[in-house]
Amino acid sequence: MADNAERRNAVKNTSIFSVLTMLSRLLGLARDMLKAYAFGTGIASVAFDIAFRLPNMLRNLVAEGALSQSFIPVYEKYRNKDAADGRKAIAAVLGFFLLIMGVISILVIFALPHVIPALIGDLQQSNETTRLTINLSQILFPYILFMSLASIYMAAQYSHGIFWSASLGPALLNLIILLGFGVYFFVIHVYFHSIPEKDIYAFAIVTLLAGFAQLVFQRHISRKNKISAGISFQFRHPVIRDLFLMMLPGVFSAAVQEIGQLIDIYLATRIESQLPGSVSALTYSHRLIQLPIGVFGVAVATASLPQLSRLFVEEKFTEYKSALLVSVRLNLYLLIPPILGLMLFSENIVSLLFERGEFNANSTVITAKALTFYAPGILAYALQKLFLSAMYARRKSGLPAVITVIVLILNVIISILLIPYLMHAGLALGSALAAYIGVLIYVVIMGKKKLLPGTKETFAGLPALLFVQLLTAGSLLLVKSLPISSGLQLGTAIFLAGVVYIGFSKLLHIPEFTTFVEIFQKLLARVRR
Repeated sequence: MADNAERRNAVKNTSIFSVLTMLSRLLGLARDMLKAYAFGTGIASVAFDIAFRLPNMLRNLVAEGALSQSFIPVYEKYRNKDAADGRKAIAAVLGFFLLIMGVISILVIFALPHVIPALIGDLQQSNETTRLTINLSQILFPYILFMSLASIYMAAQYSHGIFWSASLGPALLNLIILLGFGVYFFVIHVYFHSIPEKDIYAFAIVTLLAGFAQLVFQRHISRKNKISAGISFQFRHPVIRDLFLMMLPGVFSAAVQEIGQLIDIYLATRIESQLPGSVSALTYSHRLIQLPIGVFGVAVATASLPQLSRLFVEEKFTEYKSALLVSVRLNLYLLIPPILGLMLFSENIVSLLFERGEFNANSTVITAKALTFYAPGILAYALQKLFLSAMYARRKSGLPAVITVIVLILNVIISILLIPYLMHAGLALGSALAAYIGVLIYVVIMGKKKLLPGTKETFAGLPALLFVQLLTAGSLLLVKSLPISSGLQLGTAIFLAGVVYIGFSKLLHIPEFTTFVEIFQKLLARVRR
């Protein structure tokens, strides 16, 4: 019964998060299609991708990384005492990060003209890409301030069981970028015949404004639900100390991951002369794998963290293990089909989504190759995110930091070894292989600490799930062999694989599918009432 209850809770929260994250990711995909149409994999696109990596890396480091994951278990401690204590804790954390991230943003903006040339190996600032990257990075950097504050509101909402607004917020961000830049590009660009190197400034400004809108939206939802009441600068509030003790290993862990991203940028720019467009090809392909990771993998981990935190605080350790196992199986159930699809139909997908305007056939080929080698790592990225959440739920953030260092070192070594043979795709495959090694390390350590269910519970029902996935793989391979057009082949593959997966899941009574159906029927009944 406990296993069924935890499965229903996990699936319910994951479903809400997944549906709205799907909307966000689809809008994000449309945003990338517009960017690809306007800039392809040319100088403007490469400059923006490098410039946006910097605030985006800090967002992963602070906002959606250590801060968000650390704040949930710390906030649970305060709000369980009293609702007013919870609001005061949020206000103190907001004030602290407003000051800290504001100062950091100002300092970094002045330092960027020195940082960017060193990052991309052009200390003399001799090429146009370097100069354009510096200008764009200075425009975009305040994005990290907006996202840090928004993430605090979002984490508090998760603790209160409010998942819809936090997952809808990014959809709002992408919609603003689509509408704002879309109007600019198809009106001003066409009328004045502007060039990509000028248009990219408009894209950067709209992106920054969209980040601010995300912050305003999350603040409004939090205040409306009486989760937060304002911002205070009470830096002596104990929540600051508690949060930082929890965050420090997480910041270190996230910092190591972001150093890995910087190394990837450096290695990719080293082969840019041999393979022009490789930086943007890696960016577009990485965005595509983020669709299933965000919709399913991150959704499962995000929905699991408050639940696992609650079970650990209440010392319900059996239920904790059951909830973790349910989340692992959800990842297996939801992610294997998209992994297969992205690997087998990478060129079909990239061509359909991006090949127009400045994004030509060569751009499709190099992006599809990167996607093929990134895709196998999707499951590993999701499981690492889940195990990280499981550790944070127990207020243990030191071990993930050590594992992250190990994974980074392996990632760099493997990537360097593969680049001579696979070029930019070697970076993608190196990342995927290192991620699986990271998962293996988590499993071994958590198994020794008896944080995982027993072998019998773990493998119960697994053969049926694997059988369904093998049938799905067979259906995809069959469609891939058909001598039909690229678009028709992709449409047929999606339809046939969906029918096979859903049909056999129902026939074999796969628990995850059954629970999804039950929850969908309940939601439908509420709508009808």
